[in-house]
Amino acid sequence: MKTARKRNILVACLACLGMYAASAQTLKDAIRMTESERYEAASGVFKQLLKSGDDQGGDVWFYAGDNYFEWDVLDSAKMMFQKGADAKPSNPLNFTGLGSVAWMEHNADLAKQNFYKATSLTTTQAKELPKSKQVMVYLNIAQAYLASTPKNLPDALTNINMAMKIDPKNPDVYILMGDYGVEKNITDVSEPIKNYEKAIELDPKLAKPHMRLGQMWVRVQNWEEGLKEYNQAIKMDSSFAPAYRQRGELYLRSNKFKQAINDYKKYLSMNNSPTARAKYGQALFYQKQYKQVIDEMKEVQSKDSSGIVLFRFLAYSYYETGDYPTGLRNMLNFLAKQKAKDNPKLIAMDYLYYGKLLAKNGQDSVGIIQINQAIMMDSSNADPYGDIATIYFKLKRYADAAKYYSLKIKKSKKVNPADYNSLGQSYYRNKEYVKADSAFSKATDTYPVFSNSWRGKCNFMQENQEKPEGKAKPFYELVIKNGGADIDRNKNYLIDAYSYLGFYYFVQKNYDCAKAAFLKLQELDPANEKAKSGLDDKNIKATKGTCDAIAPPSATPPPSGK
Repeated sequence: MKTARKRNILVACLACLGMYAASAQTLKDAIRMTESERYEAASGVFKQLLKSGDDQGGDVWFYAGDNYFEWDVLDSAKMMFQKGADAKPSNPLNFTGLGSVAWMEHNADLAKQNFYKATSLTTTQAKELPKSKQVMVYLNIAQAYLASTPKNLPDALTNINMAMKIDPKNPDVYILMGDYGVEKNITDVSEPIKNYEKAIELDPKLAKPHMRLGQMWVRVQNWEEGLKEYNQAIKMDSSFAPAYRQRGELYLRSNKFKQAINDYKKYLSMNNSPTARAKYGQALFYQKQYKQVIDEMKEVQSKDSSGIVLFRFLAYSYYETGDYPTGLRNMLNFLAKQKAKDNPKLIAMDYLYYGKLLAKNGQDSVGIIQINQAIMMDSSNADPYGDIATIYFKLKRYADAAKYYSLKIKKSKKVNPADYNSLGQSYYRNKEYVKADSAFSKATDTYPVFSNSWRGKCNFMQENQEKPEGKAKPFYELVIKNGGADIDRNKNYLIDAYSYLGFYYFVQKNYDCAKAAFLKLQELDPANEKAKSGLDDKNIKATKGTCDAIAPPSATPPPSGK
């Protein structure tokens, strides 16, 4: 995750450089605007500072670039960092910025050249540079490694440790160490919590580590503790806008919409810009409030249509609401505007939704290409494999569907049993009945009627079709056992089960059980031809239809033939 640069580092740097109070305050205010995600406002302040001719040793260029970097306007960030590096080549911060942009653009060689330049300058000027600035160099590099996809966790840790070695009492080191722990193991929050608590111990007045703690508790669904920490963050700094946004998202998740709206109103009162409104829409999207996303984004567009990211979340949300043509139009608008400015950088979700929208609009082959691009960008997400499998299944390319359902299952951290059913259906239609049966067997605990019905089909296809020996019998018996309590819901599966059992018992010359099965079949489907034909058989007519394995029908059916 990208995080704002560190306020207390800035204050220490300015103090050490001996800058006059008015300029320091102005620069500090601008950085606080960046921290509060007020990127447009911060950009205006940085421009005024630079226009005044005092770049404060190149720092203003860096923070101006950092504001653009956090804003995800990488071309402008790169320009600011480069101007700072040219104006003050001895300042290592701008080289960390150039390296960060290069790393985000997947130019690892250029990134490492700039990082090496930054660390070399830091080392050679160790006696002149304040510790806080040295720490910031290494934290910036670590932050870049953590913000990208894929991430470079080993090098991130190396740089965090270097920062800790320089100043083991700097709270920002522990905040970033906590962020590193989150990326290292998303399911274990104990290590991040320990580091965020250490940051609070070192500076109890900081808001950010409390917000990070809140995020950790929310991650493990301890919403009460999460809310407590968000409240504490706001108490520490009532102007720290991201805390209101995070608390608003928590209220959304817990269906406390009034409180959520109040927090977002507070957030937007501090930062009522297209970017902030887009973040609000993004939060709504991740809480699956798709209709509200569309309303919010259209409201923003009515006042300022320049925001490219608005089209992104409109496209996503129209897909989720089933308006695929409008979703595709918005996605094409987003991609065209993004290409013109090369910003924001495309992410895996862009390719994923583009592919799904193409497929829903009848462009299946092109859709698969785009979804595969999403997989290339983020192979850890299992869902796109399922999306491709669904398209292949629709195209009746069942072998390919089975391949991608298998990949989805393999990649899933927690497998959805429904995916085994989808895999089984793909194998079944590809006439791979043994593999299909194996897949369905893994879903029977969750789907005791559906999955056992398909196991019955698979096993029937593995036995003599004219004289079944009973391979399917135990599975259809389970269908009846588990499905009889809700006949309306399971009627079709029960029809299949009684149809098979009637035929099986007839072949085995167990006419009583055959008759019992056909009577149940007729009860479920009075017009069923198999039931009619079976009950017309002379051997079956001669029996009473008494069978311990099959319960009698709930009502006496009409005589056969009437």
